[in-house]
Amino acid sequence: MARSLTSLALILALAGAGLPSAVQAKDGQSVGRYRVQARVPVACWVRPAGTVLASPGRAGSVVEACNAPGGFSVSASYRPLADSERASLYYGGRLIDLSKSGEQHLRRSSLATIRTVDYEFGEVQLAEPLVLSLTIQPL
Repeated sequence: MARSLTSLALILALAGAGLPSAVQAKDGQSVGRYRVQARVPVACWVRPAGTVLASPGRAGSVVEACNAPGGFSVSASYRPLADSERASLYYGGRLIDLSKSGEQHLRRSSLATIRTVDYEFGEVQLAEPLVLSLTIQPL
């Protein structure tokens, strides 16, 4: 953070160096105007507290962070499920039956935010272990 503030101070100093000097007001004080504009790059990340491994009742949490002004979407990728397999997941209080395809939309936010989301697996019937890999994308 200190490095960012130092960089901002340097940018402001350089920006002011090429501008005309301040206008002298009637009462002897200098008056001037400066326009400062900054662009913050979009940054998004999702971090589970541990491996998101499907098993009945297994719970955990995920930190979702994204500064995209239009919001973001969180999805899970995993191996495709066999016809005889199924798993359900409570993610952020919402029950989701995982798709057989191996791709599942979990949550969408219309705002930039950082938040912790709790999850818990409900019914899980699997022939092989299932690990979910979470991704986040700005909208």
